[in-house]
Amino acid sequence: MQRLSLVFKKMTSLFSGKAEQYLFVFAGSVGLTTLLMSLQFNLLEANLYDFRMAHGTPPEPDPNITLVTIDDPTTKSLNEFSPLPLDTHTLFLEALEKFHPKAVGYLVDMNHVSEANPELFRGQWSTRFVETANRMRQNGIPVLLGTPFDVTGEVLPPYPLSSLPHSIAIVHKDGNVFPEDKITRRALTYLYDKPVFHVDLAQQLGLIPQARLTRGSFYVPAVDGHLFFFKYHGNPALQTPPRSYPTLSFIDVLRGSLPDPNFLRDKIVLIGTLTREDSSDYVFTPYSKNSYSNPKIVVHANILDAVIHNQGIIRAPQWVNWIVTFLVTAFVVGWVLNSTPLYGVFATLGLVLIFGLAGQLLFSLKGFWIRESQPLVGIFVGYYLIVPYRLIIEYKKRWGYQRENELLRQVEELKTNFLSLVTHDLKTPVARIQGLAEVLIRKASGRLIQKDMDTLQTIIGSTDELNRFISSILELTKVESDRIQLNLESKDPNQLIERSIEDFKAQCRAMKIKINADLEPLFPIKIDASLISKVINNLIDNALKYSPADSEIRIQSREVGEWIEIAVTDQGIGMTEDEKKNLFTRFYRAKNDTTTKVAGTGLGLYLTRYFVEAHHGRVEVESEKNKGSTFRILLPMEIESKKMEQKQMEPKKIKEEKELTYA
Repeated sequence: MQRLSLVFKKMTSLFSGKAEQYLFVFAGSVGLTTLLMSLQFNLLEANLYDFRMAHGTPPEPDPNITLVTIDDPTTKSLNEFSPLPLDTHTLFLEALEKFHPKAVGYLVDMNHVSEANPELFRGQWSTRFVETANRMRQNGIPVLLGTPFDVTGEVLPPYPLSSLPHSIAIVHKDGNVFPEDKITRRALTYLYDKPVFHVDLAQQLGLIPQARLTRGSFYVPAVDGHLFFFKYHGNPALQTPPRSYPTLSFIDVLRGSLPDPNFLRDKIVLIGTLTREDSSDYVFTPYSKNSYSNPKIVVHANILDAVIHNQGIIRAPQWVNWIVTFLVTAFVVGWVLNSTPLYGVFATLGLVLIFGLAGQLLFSLKGFWIRESQPLVGIFVGYYLIVPYRLIIEYKKRWGYQRENELLRQVEELKTNFLSLVTHDLKTPVARIQGLAEVLIRKASGRLIQKDMDTLQTIIGSTDELNRFISSILELTKVESDRIQLNLESKDPNQLIERSIEDFKAQCRAMKIKINADLEPLFPIKIDASLISKVINNLIDNALKYSPADSEIRIQSREVGEWIEIAVTDQGIGMTEDEKKNLFTRFYRAKNDTTTKVAGTGLGLYLTRYFVEAHHGRVEVESEKNKGSTFRILLPMEIESKKMEQKQMEPKKIKEEKELTYA
């Protein structure tokens, strides 16, 4: 029950920590979203809108829309100034009638024409212009005049042209709304409940139903009108066909020099000015904010095209922008809190790319506009707000770990000192017990029965085992307190092996185990004879402990390249792969029926590896379950002084790693 209670408390703590983190992510994301949505970021959003428009996949221009421009070649050829006198326009309209267009949209400001030559509006030329327009209308060719608009309202053409159908034809500029950068992104469809030029012309042609609002239209109470964000078709900068609307010069139509006699047949012809003398013939668009780059008449054609084909941009509802901003900021906050700083950077940049690509696809393919400014600002603001918070948390954790490490270090030192004192103090009474038992055997052997003699032998054996355990603990305390110093001297490893075999002969006879030595002649190498002897003794002792009676232990030595190899092979119980992984860990002992019957501390192989690596060597193990094991010691024939200095530092390194493991 106590264990279940501890597990329950740990799980409760874990879940409460997770719940607290989720609550923080939710609350932080809601707060940041509320802040971001209260700010407009219109300039950033406008630039993002322009980027999507300029780099998206625009629809193809309607081939039935053709432009006729009063351009520089026209004014130069006629020796006139734009927008030309009325007589020229009358002759042009009469010439245009012969080419049977589908409709005519006259986007020339006739008030400017009247200002240059007002007398022409009181004579035959105005009458002929009106008659020609009415004749074309009677023949099913709508003629619509585009009129300007000022603070007083629509500016009508001079009489008698005002008797012709006319509608407001203005190009909207974001001058006092959105980013206030005078770029044309939206267009009027209705003003004061009356259709503007583009809608009126499309309705007269029967291409759209009466009173239909173009896709994406929205009402603006301040101007009592409907507007919509329209799609640009192809490139609005009059690049080569088919990426722009077919364009003719005014003088070419006037003279009848068309590329093809049927070039204008059944086409919607828009007539406008386009000269370098007048900057008002150009506007700024998402494609370019350079002067004289975007002709106004091309923008009119794009608006008309969007109206005819219902290609407006649908703005996402405000609640959609709220949800997207919240989800994006929540992802950033949650990810940065639970990942490394490097992954946080990659995730932030990846989210920017994915979100930008998704927004671009929705905008280009579906004409759906989700605001990107708030989510993008939320990504970076969320990242740079959470990173310092994360650093504060990490600093608190690190400070806690440091305090814990200091306590663990103190505990480790106390433990080491305690073990050192205890083992030193134990050696004396253990030696006294062993000595007294041996004296008693020698002096009273004739008077004791066999059972008592066996008891004394058991006492002596137990004191030997206890002595080995105390020695191992002392060696461990030396390792962990940096007191191991190598005493290098030239020694023949074979002599150490032969001495160890001699020490174990009696034990081998008692256990009925045979030791065979296959030793190649070796040159003396620099080693610490005491430590290497302990290594060899440990390996032989382990082989004896885990080998059955009537088996064989084989000890080999040979020279392998720049190494001296010492191998101890037994026919014992062997090991599994999992047991081999933890073999050299302190106090580790495999759990099986054999090991539980064999006394041991679990320190022998740990110290063996340490002593060998202190010589800049290594220990290798080959073992198979129930088929025996082979331990190989590889010692370098020449040990460099720098390497030995490094190995002298290994105890400290091991100690530091152990402290970090505890932390």
